[in-house]
Order: sequence, then C-alpha cells, then structure tokens
Amino acid sequence: MFKSFIAAATIGTALIAAPAIAGPSAAGSDAAQSSTIQYADLNLATPEGQAQLERRIDTAARKVCKLGEHRTGTRVPSGQRKACYVKARKSARSQMASLISDTRRGG
Repeated sequence: MFKSFIAAATIGTALIAAPAIAGPSAAGSDAAQSSTIQYADLNLATPEGQAQLERRIDTAARKVCKLGEHRTGTRVPSGQRKACYVKARKSARSQMASLISDTRRGG
C-alpha cells in the first residue's frame, strides 16, 4: 500500500488532493505547489509516530508556503505566507486525524 499524502494550501483557499499541502509557487502568485508527505515508515498508533508525522507536516507546510524565505528589506514573513502556512497545517492535520482514526480501527 502506498502510504503518503500531499500537503496543499494556496493563498486564499485550501486544497486537498488526496491528503494534501500546497502553497504559492512564487511571491504574489496564486499558482499552487504541493508536497508529498510519506508516512509508510511510521506507526501512527504510537505517540512517537504521530509526533514524527506532525514534524513532517510542519516542514512541508513551511517549504510550500515559503515561510523560511526572507524578502528583501525585511525578515518578517508576509501575512499571505503566514495564512498559507496556517491553512496548510490545518488541512494536513485534519487528514492526519483521519489517518490516525483509521489506524486505530485497524485500517
């Protein structure tokens, strides 16, 4: 079984395309990028496995929403990037909750 999901959220709307996180492909652009998050190697029935998946979600959301990139003249992330990050994490965490629930039911 292929165990991964895509983390996706654009500035303005959240996308879910099989579990997903997406963000802007360029500053000021509404085009979306996505990132696949692998979890086949994790035991989601354990707190450790869940924490590891949470870290992977955070890393993917930061990358897709370009949260760690600095703009010329400021180190403060734009409001759009912050909003993208929040939406991406929310979308992915919702999907993570479904995965954990399925795991607990033996799925």
